[in-house]
Amino acid sequence: MPALHDAAQQARNLRQVLQDDKQRIGCFLGAGCPLGIYDAAGNSSIVLIPAVVELTKRVAAGLLASDNAPGSTSKFKANWDGLCVECKPADDKDPTVEDVLTELRTLANRRGSAEILGMTKKDLSDLDDKVCALIATEMRKLLPEYRSSYNRFASWIGGIHREFPAEIFTPNYDLLFEQALERHPLPHFDGFVGSREPWFDLASIEHDAIPARWTRLWKLHGSINWEKSEETVNGTKITRVVRVTREAAEGKVMIFPSHLKYDQSRRMPYLAMLDRLRAFFHGEDAPRLVVCGYSFLDDHLNEVLLDGLRGNRKAQCFALMYSGLEQHPRVVDYAIRQSNLTVLARDGAVVGTRAGRYRSGTIGGDEHTPWLIEEAVAGCDPKELQPRCRLGDFHYFGLFLEQLYGGSNHDAQPTV
Repeated sequence: MPALHDAAQQARNLRQVLQDDKQRIGCFLGAGCPLGIYDAAGNSSIVLIPAVVELTKRVAAGLLASDNAPGSTSKFKANWDGLCVECKPADDKDPTVEDVLTELRTLANRRGSAEILGMTKKDLSDLDDKVCALIATEMRKLLPEYRSSYNRFASWIGGIHREFPAEIFTPNYDLLFEQALERHPLPHFDGFVGSREPWFDLASIEHDAIPARWTRLWKLHGSINWEKSEETVNGTKITRVVRVTREAAEGKVMIFPSHLKYDQSRRMPYLAMLDRLRAFFHGEDAPRLVVCGYSFLDDHLNEVLLDGLRGNRKAQCFALMYSGLEQHPRVVDYAIRQSNLTVLARDGAVVGTRAGRYRSGTIGGDEHTPWLIEEAVAGCDPKELQPRCRLGDFHYFGLFLEQLYGGSNHDAQPTV
């Protein structure tokens, strides 16, 4: 792959997009972002919340521990293993917890009551509840007290006054973005209205009847503090999704979509959240979307992103990838065919459908430190250092954002 791209120039292009206060800006932030929370010295990740592969292993271990508990008669692990075999991807990789949940819920919502894979509908429902409970346990973490990438991201949100609200799209179940926004404090809207027990309100989303200065936070796969609520009002049974301040009740936590059907409120929250991602690309203007911490492994999300870019040629997407181009073949292939998708990986980029390495000597000066560096690479001339981009690491992306608004001096301050 020939050297084609100037690393510093791509960083400048990204900086211009993130500083622009006239265009609509959105950030798509995936499961890799919690790994970008470093220790107080900024040396290494504290792995506050595991990525999906490690999460899958922990869920499987938790199911086995539950089966082996004294007096337990459950068969969670055996049922889990059966589903893993059933939904194994075509590339022969091990399925993730998200793959298993989708398969589980597809089977649970079928017609009839016959057993499938040796499981009744109750077995499937019990396994669903247990998996969700284990995920919620792993996700229920607090941001560290010291300044981290999430604090820097929130400071950037509040430090630039825009004509249009910033929009955050995330498939993450955790509450780290909510914590960061509330600590500053910055008002935000996530589709729920009310005070004692806020409920999901589709009308507020569709009519966008929220002040423009409020950041929009769209949780595409649900959240550990979403709970399914069923109550009877004037003799009529009402089912709602509510956001709770306590832990969601066992068996009612709302995470990851099944993509199966509309409910009585016209749309499940997940589908409404995806609609917000679709709507982001609509219009005659040129929206900008920055992707970080996401490896483009969810086909249903990729479809929405790519359809949006195809439908609005003025839109532009910057995908910041943690490792090298060869480790991200999907997004590289997408970008080669989609001119308004730019990929900035550790060792190279895809710009204007052209894939290539960074040219030597193109990391610029101190303004690009520490997210652009030079390092020796095996197999290359040891006298010729190679440019490396670390913006795909949410820690360094946070430092990059901090430079845009001048650092903590411009942080939003609590009001009295």
